[in-house]
Amino acid sequence: MIEVREVSYSYCQGNRPVTIFSSCSHTFEKKQVHAIIGHSGCGKTTLLYLLSGLLQPSAGSLSFDGNNLGFRQSNRAIILQDFGLLPWKRVYDNIALGLHLKNEPKEVIAEKVTRILQEVEICSLSRSFPSQLSGGEKQRCAIARAVVTEPDLLLMDEPFSALDAMNRENMQELLLTIQRRHGMTCIMVTHSIEEAVYVSDSIHVMERNEQGSTVFLPTIENTHQKLDGYRKSPEYFATCVQLRKLLEKGHAR
Repeated sequence: MIEVREVSYSYCQGNRPVTIFSSCSHTFEKKQVHAIIGHSGCGKTTLLYLLSGLLQPSAGSLSFDGNNLGFRQSNRAIILQDFGLLPWKRVYDNIALGLHLKNEPKEVIAEKVTRILQEVEICSLSRSFPSQLSGGEKQRCAIARAVVTEPDLLLMDEPFSALDAMNRENMQELLLTIQRRHGMTCIMVTHSIEEAVYVSDSIHVMERNEQGSTVFLPTIENTHQKLDGYRKSPEYFATCVQLRKLLEKGHAR
């Protein structure tokens, strides 16, 4: 289980402190896909950065199975909104980057990169540069680079927001296939109600309270998510309406 325990975080805007979290607590179950959604400015990306270790809380703790996530060596990966690919490296070398940082042997790197290229279906692009890729191809490369390191926790910040509708749906399917195959815990920030409902086992809604800090509303447990044809089912549309009403209610406060 991932535990956010009494976490506080603020930053300075000029001379004025801005509080994002104040004694915030929440949990995420292991080996599930979690969607985090909420109105702009409520701290979704900040939470992702705290979970990744890129930011440190001023108080409280974040842990995965009791291990402190504040330590950078924790086994996790993050996919940023702009993909974060290195433009001077070919697809193969972009994907291999994390394995090189772990000092994996060359033969192990070659075997793992070849396997993940096949898994995300971009083998023919291994010698291409990012500038030669479409948006969907860049996203596949970013997913491959994250997953090839075999993380226990995969964090994603609006990973499909730049894609057209059909590519976005294809990437959602790819994410679900990879998550089920590798058994990772995935936490994804999204602004899309439909995406949150389709991909996630649990939907976590964040909002700013009257005191100006972020809180979590009750989690929506998406028990219908694994139904065949879920995207076209009455259960899917009902959950979308439920989530929309929750967001509208929170925005009205």
